[in-house]
Amino acid sequence: MTTVIAERRDERQVAVLIDFENVGLGAIEWLLDQVSDHGRVTVKRAYADWSQAGSRRQRDQLLELGIEPIQLFHSGKNSSDIRLAIDAVELLYTSPVDIFVVVSSDTDFVPLVSRLRASGKSVMVAGRKRGVSQTLVKSSDRYYDLEQALPANRAAEAAQPSPQASLLIRSMRTGMDQEGRINGSKLLETMQRLDPSFDFRAQGYSTFSKYLDSSSEVTVTIPRGGGNMTVELTDGNDTDWGKSIDVAWSKRAPGSGDAMAASAAANDAAKALGAAKLSTSKYKTLQRLLDASPYLSSKWTRLRDRILRR
Repeated sequence: MTTVIAERRDERQVAVLIDFENVGLGAIEWLLDQVSDHGRVTVKRAYADWSQAGSRRQRDQLLELGIEPIQLFHSGKNSSDIRLAIDAVELLYTSPVDIFVVVSSDTDFVPLVSRLRASGKSVMVAGRKRGVSQTLVKSSDRYYDLEQALPANRAAEAAQPSPQASLLIRSMRTGMDQEGRINGSKLLETMQRLDPSFDFRAQGYSTFSKYLDSSSEVTVTIPRGGGNMTVELTDGNDTDWGKSIDVAWSKRAPGSGDAMAASAAANDAAKALGAAKLSTSKYKTLQRLLDASPYLSSKWTRLRDRILRR
């Protein structure tokens, strides 16, 4: 534990400042998971007149997420914006914050974002993209669209971690690379960031690798000759997503021997997998998709630029 704490002193520090009245708390846990991959979140504040704003459930959620509620008694328009901006500038000069995360869709924050970046800080903005100007988006180093994390807007709910997802799944989806992999040491660090109480030893495992081996949610690969292990999410039963793709393809090619264009088949498959395009999913191509699913390959085959029903 001492080693972990020593390493964290060298990590970048992150401040998350939330304009509650502008964006609420709908996807804040998801956002905190995302930004924790960039450093240690040391400041979490939400600005509102808490005597009026939010339900009791939302105030309880603040406490669960360790967010400090900043009480504002409205004395005029944009009082929460002004207080958030004042706090950000104060943190700029009085604290070792490296990354600022401004959670709002309000274009009035563009000058603040520009000022923080001009001072050498990284600035991320999170909000609801449908209501935000491109000026705010482009003024930041990175933009997070909170609407993409809400279940009602997911192409497939399983494609993003829900608040009920296990700590292991949340940590995997936060830290894994574009190939869906993460090394063991980074995974452990991410899990301890998201839940400082996590201790695999307290769960009866002498090593982290044994803890991972006991889980059906991930697959662990240890290179020959030793070295850092690689962790990937375990594919679920391919029948589940295979059936969804089969239903979509059957509408295009209902009878034995019927065929459809590969482009149309790829679009249907991407939707079922919750990906923008099949090429951005873990399967990349139709052939790899068929090879990965005995269920689909028993019913469909590829012939040049077409998919045929057997």
